[in-house]
Amino acid sequence: MVAHVNIMNDASLLGEAIKYFTEELTQAFKNNNLKTVLTKYHYPELAPTIVDDSIGSPEGKILVIGVPSCKLKELQGIFNAFGLKGRLECYTDYESIQRYNFRNLMYNNKYRLIIVGPMPHSTSGKDEFSSVIARMENTEGFPLVRRATANGGLKITKTNIKQILQEELESGFLAA
Repeated sequence: MVAHVNIMNDASLLGEAIKYFTEELTQAFKNNNLKTVLTKYHYPELAPTIVDDSIGSPEGKILVIGVPSCKLKELQGIFNAFGLKGRLECYTDYESIQRYNFRNLMYNNKYRLIIVGPMPHSTSGKDEFSSVIARMENTEGFPLVRRATANGGLKITKTNIKQILQEELESGFLAA
């Protein structure tokens, strides 16, 4: 009887683990962060990619688009601390983001990475997509897009900027 109980507990534990990993992977996919989660479990090669690694060089510009919860000087300091001085380009106020021509980012070798945060939904260049972020994530020709998230939503913080830069530097996608 004891062996039967252990098997039932093991099956229950396995079911809970599968549910947990499925939810974590689904959320990572939705947040365009699947590679990070797969790397956490030592499977980065399983991450699907629609990003053309030939767009931009590892030494290219890093574009931050969205209203940050920190000061621009703090973002510049983070980039400098990571050895990325002079590589930050920002559009951080709603008006400049609304007017920004996102089409200019397609096949633009100047940029290597786009970090996105909170921005207006009615931006130029979203076309048939629900947002310009979705368009960049799902259309060939854009540099890699990473969503800066905190507390389940888009939010540009010092912590998540550091995390994104660290991950992309460690993977070799960015070079300092």
